[in-house]
Amino acid sequence: MRLLRTVLLGIAVLLAFPLSSHALSEKGYKELHIFTKVLGYIEDSYVDEVDEQKVLMGAIRGMLMTLDPHSAFMSPAVFKELKVDTAGRFDGVGIEVAVRDGVLTVVAPIKGSPAERSGVEPGDKIIKINGETTEGMDLTQAVTKMRGKRGSRIVLTIYRKNVKQPFEIALTRQAINVPSVKYEVLDGNYGYVSISSFQSDTAKSLKKAVKELQEKGALKGMILDLRKNPGGLLDQAVEVSDIFLDKGLIVTTESRGQEIDRREATPEGEKVTCPVVVMVDHGSASASEIVAGALQDNKRATILGLQSFGKGSVQTVIELDDGSGLKLTVARYFTPSGRSIQALGITPDIVVPSEPPKIGEKAEEEPPKERIVEKREGPLDLSKDYQASVALEYLKTGTVPAAAAKTKEKKTKEKKKR
Repeated sequence: MRLLRTVLLGIAVLLAFPLSSHALSEKGYKELHIFTKVLGYIEDSYVDEVDEQKVLMGAIRGMLMTLDPHSAFMSPAVFKELKVDTAGRFDGVGIEVAVRDGVLTVVAPIKGSPAERSGVEPGDKIIKINGETTEGMDLTQAVTKMRGKRGSRIVLTIYRKNVKQPFEIALTRQAINVPSVKYEVLDGNYGYVSISSFQSDTAKSLKKAVKELQEKGALKGMILDLRKNPGGLLDQAVEVSDIFLDKGLIVTTESRGQEIDRREATPEGEKVTCPVVVMVDHGSASASEIVAGALQDNKRATILGLQSFGKGSVQTVIELDDGSGLKLTVARYFTPSGRSIQALGITPDIVVPSEPPKIGEKAEEEPPKERIVEKREGPLDLSKDYQASVALEYLKTGTVPAAAAKTKEKKTKEKKKR
């Protein structure tokens, strides 16, 4: 009964303090006796000896799993593993994942990573990792299992919409250290900038790219490519948005119905003033959705591509006394017009599929499809990137192919009811 006594002592200590200092109501504390009874039955009657720590840690994990897919408890070993440098360096396969409807889901493969080269797509469901089912596995456990020593091998079992049977993809872990900003000149006068994730130096790198494009006379218009960008640091998303805005709201953060933070553009610094098209897709999430939403709501850019992922919640990470960690969702992001990003995402002004529609068809939201994505080396090939070619044509002429559908009227349905 040692486990039960320990828990009862913990409850007694909690009850010795004012209830206002704790999350549970008085009714909640009274109902804790059910929890202690279950622990007592387990310790007294379970068929095998009980691992006390395993049982208690399981209870904590279960409690957090009732909240949302992004809140999680991390053991000391997992928490230590996940203390990754935000400069974007770690060993793994290069996949940003989330839990959607209880299933481990790919947000986006990192550009240039083993996952992208092997054809992993946004929206893929990872149902097994090295033969172990991901059912019931929380996000931090899944991420830890996919990371590992560079050169080691991992096999993912993937379920993909429109593919009859699950299939396996073998990947070799490598150091993931991808520059967050790449740029080039298109058609002599237009700038193309790709942001793969929002790292600690992203805004600084973007400013450098803009300066060099300007020196080359390539800012008649700009394509800002946020496709397969899983997000990153909020401050960098705000700084990037500020490069394109001289005034206006960028993003608000709310918790329990109350605004707790507000970020606005400033008139200071060099600004990009040319026409801008922002490209998004199913793999654009979090910080990239903040940028797209800010530029869209401030009518500073045209958003082109596919519906974004819809990850608009804020997590804080708390280190606990034993070295374990608690990742807890504490707020949600809203665009300047009051739209919630969480689960909804950003609707493009112009829907453009990744591949040209067949003659007579209109562009629609497409599911991720089975195709191998080759690692792109060198300049952007517009003949192989339909969305980028449409974006450039729009910058040059203000028109899009007849098959591409404008969708501005849909956005009104997403506005938050205040």
